[in-house]
Formats: sequence, C-alpha cells, structure tokens
Amino acid sequence: MPEKKSGRKDNGKIMPMKKIGFCSVIGASLYFLELVAFSAAELKLSFGGGIYLPVGVAAAFVSAFIAGFAAVYKEKKNALPCGAATGAIEALICDIVLIAVNGGRVGKGLLLVAGVSVVGAAIGAVVAANINPKRKY
Repeated sequence: MPEKKSGRKDNGKIMPMKKIGFCSVIGASLYFLELVAFSAAELKLSFGGGIYLPVGVAAAFVSAFIAGFAAVYKEKKNALPCGAATGAIEALICDIVLIAVNGGRVGKGLLLVAGVSVVGAAIGAVVAANINPKRKY
C-alpha cells in the first residue's frame, strides 16, 4: 500500500520569504527616494555638512519601519523574525548600492544605517502584528 502524502501545509511555522523579499526591495526603494528628496532640498536650501548622517539614519528607520509593517500586516505571525529579516535584507541591498556609489569605501555610517534598518523593521513588524482591525457594528 503506497504511503499517503499529507496535504497539510504549515505556513505558520515558516517565514513568507517572497513577501519579505518584496517588502525589502520596496523599503530600499523608499530609502533611496527619501535620500533623493533630501538631496533636492539640500541643493535648494544648503543645510550644511553635519546633517547628512542623521537624515540617512532617519530615512533608514522610516523606510525599514514601513517595510517591516507591510511584511507582517496580513499574516500577523512570526512578527519579530520576519521584521528583522526584512530589515536585514533591506540593509544589505542599501549597503551594496551605497558601497558601489561611494567607490568601495565603507564608513561607520553604513553600519549604523544597517543596524537602524533591522531595528526599525522589527519594530514595524511588531506594531503591525498588534494592530486590531476596527469592528463595524
């Protein structure tokens, strides 16, 4: 007698890798859009040299938060690991592009942006997992 194949899928025990990858790419794109917007404003208003790192860190946090939120919003399972994975992949994409643009130079800002991306995406994922939909009566 042939063995029966179980039709059961344990989707709750594995991370949705397609969604994590897609949200990471969207988050990286959003990060670079934020940097382009800041660069345009800086050309017009001339803020000064000391503001680049804080703006980069803030842009990394916001884009990672949105990416982590989007990655977990529907399933609401495995929020912390899914968010951290989303942030790590987003940080890897952003760092590769930034290293290529900088001519191979790695600075302390790159490591800070990577850490902020992982933390921001994890926070966004936890927030998304804890949001309850509004009830209509």
